[in-house]
Amino acid sequence: MTLTSSLIETCRSKLPAQVNDDAIAAARRCLLDSLAAAYAAYGEAPIEMLRGETTEGSAKGEASVIGYGDRVRPSDAALVNGTMISLQLFDDNQEQMRGHPSAPLWPAVLALAEARDVSLHEALRIFVIGYEVECRLGLVLNPSHYEIGWHATATQGLVAATVASSLLLELDETRLSHALGIAASMASGIRRNFGTMTMSFHSGLAASNGVRAARLAARGFIADPQIFDGAMSFGAVFSREWSPDALAENLKAWGAPFMIVSPGPTFKLYPCGRPTLFGVDCVVELQRKHQVKPADVRRITCDVSYMYPRTLIHSRPSNGLQGKTSLEYCVATTLLDGRPTLASFTDKAVRRAEITRLIGITEVRVPPELSENVPEVRKAPFEQPVTVTIETSDGRVFSETVRHQKGSPWNPASDSDLRQKFVDCALPHLPRECVDAVLECIGRDVKTRELTKLLKVS
Repeated sequence: MTLTSSLIETCRSKLPAQVNDDAIAAARRCLLDSLAAAYAAYGEAPIEMLRGETTEGSAKGEASVIGYGDRVRPSDAALVNGTMISLQLFDDNQEQMRGHPSAPLWPAVLALAEARDVSLHEALRIFVIGYEVECRLGLVLNPSHYEIGWHATATQGLVAATVASSLLLELDETRLSHALGIAASMASGIRRNFGTMTMSFHSGLAASNGVRAARLAARGFIADPQIFDGAMSFGAVFSREWSPDALAENLKAWGAPFMIVSPGPTFKLYPCGRPTLFGVDCVVELQRKHQVKPADVRRITCDVSYMYPRTLIHSRPSNGLQGKTSLEYCVATTLLDGRPTLASFTDKAVRRAEITRLIGITEVRVPPELSENVPEVRKAPFEQPVTVTIETSDGRVFSETVRHQKGSPWNPASDSDLRQKFVDCALPHLPRECVDAVLECIGRDVKTRELTKLLKVS
């Protein structure tokens, strides 16, 4: 059996029988969080641009755009919905994946589940399997895949969206193998685009291309059916340390347990990039303990792992999207605002004079113990502690270290936190009774169409 065949067999035959109640419950949490993130982007200019491109002159389709209710082709719904979920950088994250698991996956699953009118429980079950694919691949493609500059959300997320779409379309092994081959030539997304509209577009493209690859394969469109095998395979192209043996061994662990259960996702309570959340939590705690006035701050230092400067590339942001991927900005805005909110990431907020001053006195450092040369750090650079030190003009020095940011599996967000996040993001657009109806619907085994109908903003 080829490696590609083994992966397909695992996803089609082994994993479906292993999906348990804990995994389904975790998938419901990811769905709730993703819908919250989508409503946070409702009405934003990049989404309106995408809607104009996908709905203009198009015939009525089988899937809907979250909030808007546009009826479009499943691949177009997945494109817009994936971009919506990622736009505010409020969507979930997963360390082993080194990316955002839900944004490239839920839109593909929802679009085809709605089109085929399957139950929400079936959609949740298939989401769990797709989640396993993208996170387990992260273990064999990284760290070099991410370090080279690929955005794992876009690349690994595409493979997951393709597998999930293929399962929803009930493709046989042969057609699923071609779907993966098609998807491999669609895989793209570079981290240089972090802090731009295109960063969130990566999720939309991954979801949309996953749907498209599966639907093309269903029609008989062919590609190399052994895309994980031999020379120029998916892994060989995208990773410096790729090993077929490593994937073969890794496959034995799939579903035991599912990664959506253990270690599970990180859910964000602030709308910015996950690495910045450590610094945000440091400042929140420093303010709780010491009530430092921003005007009194003379110097700020942030001690971080080596991947922070390579990932958070906008040290001097000029707009809101860049601010979301700037550690310096997120630390500064937390000092000023108490905590980052959606309002903290407008272009106007980023250009505040006091923000400019605070960023100017902030230094991001990589101490020797957090360098690339330490194997444990290179293996998990975003699981390392972050320390923020503030020096005041009268000579006081305050320091705080965060090892696990709020919302991570080791400092988890509660169900109440996630419900409140959804209420906060949806209530500006939906009446309270509609918000409550969506919350109630997600917890039941309904047809997916029943849920998607409730999402439309009147």
